[in-house]
Amino acid sequence: MQYMESITISIAFFVTVAVVVIAVLNFILKNRLISSGQTDPELLKMLSNSFDHQLASLKWGVVLAFAGLGLVVINYIPDARTLESPLPYGIELLFLAIGFQVYYLLAMKSKKP
Repeated sequence: MQYMESITISIAFFVTVAVVVIAVLNFILKNRLISSGQTDPELLKMLSNSFDHQLASLKWGVVLAFAGLGLVVINYIPDARTLESPLPYGIELLFLAIGFQVYYLLAMKSKKP
């Protein structure tokens, strides 16, 4: 628990850098398309909709909620708290996988017409 602050800061920094890099790369791509003369409104609209912020927020919200739930479950299993046991890694990976599956189901449900 003593390293939790540094881990949280590292994750927040990585996510911030990733979001900024994605935004800059999208801006550069749009500028190159416009400067090359491809100003088709449908193409620019498709590029604008290529990254859905609401679905990205939903994904990370669901995945982090299941990751937290996995950590809570690990706390209540006595054998999972020993240092030599691989059980906590398995439990955490299982909950992360369930989180990604739940996100996938929610995303498919929201995309249906």
